[in-house]
Amino acid sequence: MPRDRPTRPRLGIWPRSRFAHIMSAAIVVLAAFLLVVMAPLAAVCAQSSVAAQPAGDPLLEGLAATARDRMEADDVPGVVIAVLRDGILLGPVALGLADPSAGREMTADALFRVESISKPVTAWGVMRLAETGRLDLDGPIADCLLRWRPPDGVPAITVRQLLSHSAGIGIGDYAARYRPGAPRPTLPDFLEGDFRMVGVPGEGFAYSDTGYNLLELVVEDCAGEEFGAFMAREILRPLGMTGAGYDWRAAAMPVGHDLRGRAVAPYVYPARGSGGLFATAEDIARLAAASMAGSDQAVLPAGTVALMQAPRIEVGGLFGFAAAGYGLGHFTETLSDGRAAIWHGGQGYGWMSHMHVVPETGDGIVILSNSQRAWPLFAAVLREWSGSLGVEPVGMARVLWAETVAKVAVAALLAAGVLAAWSAARGAGGGAGGAAAAGISGVVLIGWPIWAARQDYLFLFSILPGLWPLLAVASILSGLALLALAAARWRRT
Repeated sequence: MPRDRPTRPRLGIWPRSRFAHIMSAAIVVLAAFLLVVMAPLAAVCAQSSVAAQPAGDPLLEGLAATARDRMEADDVPGVVIAVLRDGILLGPVALGLADPSAGREMTADALFRVESISKPVTAWGVMRLAETGRLDLDGPIADCLLRWRPPDGVPAITVRQLLSHSAGIGIGDYAARYRPGAPRPTLPDFLEGDFRMVGVPGEGFAYSDTGYNLLELVVEDCAGEEFGAFMAREILRPLGMTGAGYDWRAAAMPVGHDLRGRAVAPYVYPARGSGGLFATAEDIARLAAASMAGSDQAVLPAGTVALMQAPRIEVGGLFGFAAAGYGLGHFTETLSDGRAAIWHGGQGYGWMSHMHVVPETGDGIVILSNSQRAWPLFAAVLREWSGSLGVEPVGMARVLWAETVAKVAVAALLAAGVLAAWSAARGAGGGAGGAAAAGISGVVLIGWPIWAARQDYLFLFSILPGLWPLLAVASILSGLALLALAAARWRRT
């Protein structure tokens, strides 16, 4: 409050009408600068990241065109898209750049961090152990664990609960990262510090990286073998995922980019079951093909694959906007024509991935990007892909709803700012209470974008990578106008 006192005499240097006109003019000048100078600059930066794309199947060409538009709009450097039709692979199509700083183009065989698409792969490994009699899905995990056990007092947890995110375990430290080759904790040591119960096993959905990393330990202790070696022999190679693995291979990878478009230094996680797989788009497409009804894969019986795809628990919260349920390693939804679909996506520091599959008809799509700004791009591509199947957009396409809301909010904020500036110019009254309300609202509208810009990650950044700066600017302009109105009202008291 003491800092407010010196400002009032300074406002009295000009008549209030002149002060209001100056504030209004400043708002107009700032808006013009942002629209005339910053928008073309952003467009140039975005266009520089898009390279030539190969032609091919009409559907792939259409999806590529949509992706190119979103790459420009959201400043996404590179994307690879693969499509499955009747279980047959189309593509992959590579778009943009693997390394913008070096001008290196994206290639169809680029190796990506596929992040949480690792989870359905881990689920295949766990189900392989169960099918071969080495693991009981409904027995307590403590029966298999040798090197670490949940703390005393924790209720019995089953493998099936871990697979369906219904074990009541917290999400875990998904930001734990280490330089490749640097010392990092062993899996048991990491679980010791990362394991937290947030619910009762079997009573609700709680998405958990920790749970899938615990499955990695279950696989190792049950199979008596290192996780990567077991998965390569029993799952990856038999499914034809020849490029996939759990070891860092920097020379084969694009450069990841964070939500601000900055290059991300190489890193690995302390565990691999939840997000440690490296793979190409074709590798993930082969996983999708193996998930189709009638697939000739010999890793798991068809009934077991169907069991993994059946919803076991209802999904709520933010996940509920995109999925109805979760099976064993897969999100589930029902398409508008009644067909069942399964999917999984992944978001890591600098990387994003998505796989969507309609097992009944052999349709599927894989989208990989070396940018954390790619969620709206994925949603736009998935919306078009859904249209090619003759159904309403899949759940993940709802990410685009946020853009509609943001555009309405921008218009409302700018309209409110114009009204406030006009009222200030007219010297509108309102008393001390009106001045205080306008002032507080102005401070909030100016303050939240400043606070948000200082955060490393907000969900808002992911769903509105290209629009959230405009939303912030509109909020600040409206806040400035409200402060001008508060000053005008305060002068009249």
